[in-house]
Amino acid sequence: MHLDVLRTILLEERDTGELTIISHDLYTKTSEHIRSLQQEVYSHEDPFSDEARLLIEKVSSVRATVEEVFRIRTDKIVGLALSQAEGSYLEREELRALIPAELEMFNRIVEAIRQGKNQLIEWKTVPAHRTQVLYPDESECAPVLDPALSDDPSRAEEPGYPEVMVKTLPDAPFANDIVLALSSMEPFMGIDGRTYEMNAGDILTLPSRNAQVLVERDIVLNIHPG
Repeated sequence: MHLDVLRTILLEERDTGELTIISHDLYTKTSEHIRSLQQEVYSHEDPFSDEARLLIEKVSSVRATVEEVFRIRTDKIVGLALSQAEGSYLEREELRALIPAELEMFNRIVEAIRQGKNQLIEWKTVPAHRTQVLYPDESECAPVLDPALSDDPSRAEEPGYPEVMVKTLPDAPFANDIVLALSSMEPFMGIDGRTYEMNAGDILTLPSRNAQVLVERDIVLNIHPG
């Protein structure tokens, strides 16, 4: 029945321009289902038998269907992110349709678009305003990048405005330095949670605290303190 569920979701996503509501564990359950089918395939003594072949075809169909669901939903998420980055106001229900992993992807895309616009069009780097949309009837909040809301909170009184509260968050506490790698180094995680990898001669941006330690160890040269 899992394949039938996926096909129904796919048809619904194709038929509407908006994101449909899906289970938060849809992708997880699909992965588990695929692994279960694969185990059945491996358990057959004759991998070329008709039964094994049908299972293999089913695995292929499930994969193709869930990948198409992901592609269509991602196209819609990118469109929403572009609207958000340009200052449009998204309806509350549009954000509700995002599962947690999609919401994280949405926020990352919005931030990338805004930073790209600032650097490529406005010729300057401006830190993104990070806000949270707080739903009155929920204890949890959905993080959303929304420069328009944080810059002009008075618009919340306009007719038809989404019934949400917007809370501006402080900028990330990580100052960055630009460094020149004097020697190669295995990948490591910075204090900002990102993984960094560098080879001798590379020029890269590192959190200042990480850069300071590496400078003291003569691994990098700080060429532009934050």
